[in-house]
Amino acid sequence: MFYYKMPYFLKSVAIPYNIPIIYQDHHLLIVNKPAGLVVHPTYKHNGDTMWDAILAYLAEQGGDDWRPPDLPDEPGWEHAPAEIRQMLREKRLAKLHAEEGLLERPTLLHRLDKDTSGVIALARTARACRHVIHQFSSHTIAKTYLAVAQRAAPTWTEPRAPFTVTLCSPTGEAEMLPLSFDLANYEQRTLLLDGPLQRDPDERRPCIVWPDGQSSMTQIKLLACQNDLFLLEAQPITGRTHQIRAHLAAAGYSLVGDPVYAPDPTPGTPTAALMRQFLHAFSLSFNEYPTNVRRTFVAPLPPDLSNWLSQYFPGAQVPVQQLFKDSRGILSHPEQLS
Repeated sequence: MFYYKMPYFLKSVAIPYNIPIIYQDHHLLIVNKPAGLVVHPTYKHNGDTMWDAILAYLAEQGGDDWRPPDLPDEPGWEHAPAEIRQMLREKRLAKLHAEEGLLERPTLLHRLDKDTSGVIALARTARACRHVIHQFSSHTIAKTYLAVAQRAAPTWTEPRAPFTVTLCSPTGEAEMLPLSFDLANYEQRTLLLDGPLQRDPDERRPCIVWPDGQSSMTQIKLLACQNDLFLLEAQPITGRTHQIRAHLAAAGYSLVGDPVYAPDPTPGTPTAALMRQFLHAFSLSFNEYPTNVRRTFVAPLPPDLSNWLSQYFPGAQVPVQQLFKDSRGILSHPEQLS
């Protein structure tokens, strides 16, 4: 589980990105991150990040206008002197402000790779932060991605530790598949990819299935296939770096456009026409604070991915439309961080 909150000095720079707002209230901010945008500052990338844009946007909105409710004194306070009762009221008020008032800076609850687009959630109050983080820790949050994979992966992505592909049925039965399985035979079936992931000891950037890795599970469902292209719905059960990309590669498949986990594309082919990996975080479902009502936040496919589908994978368009229709979530709002 990942969350990010650090004292970061906001520079007076223009942020060259438009970030659609999916949802915003006192406790939450949900945005649709564009591809090509780094989520937060790192030692390699210290500016012009999504984090910069969000801080600039929230600063323009002004201070916290939240006001605590009028509460009666607690039982037993009536026996205390007036100055003690006032002190108790002030302490309770300070605690309420700390818990329910806006944080100085929001907390980033999870992240996406630079070239992955889609839904990202931030908590704006301490109680909302704890409420959502608990759901991440207990794996009750559903993160669903849309991906297009191809039947190819570099040899270095082969698993170096036990890695299983399991066919799951609605009745709870499970069938272990060979690693040479043909994804095309399992349309609308749920597969579970299970293998420990860690950074490749020989090359720090990518992740591989390795004996000392962290336990990692990814659920995938084939929605459509055409000419060795596979439209997938993917749900990471755990939240490891590059998890979907690394697990698919370990299974012998890779995301179209992936510069790390896919083989070099042949010029003039559909796989060479996409300038980044086809991976989009299209929905995020969790119980919001304070109502604890289950809500789904949805980010439509960005133009680069939808245009690529139209040109090279038209058979995927109907399943994509149906998936968004079935999600019944809150779609991106026209307001943008700019």
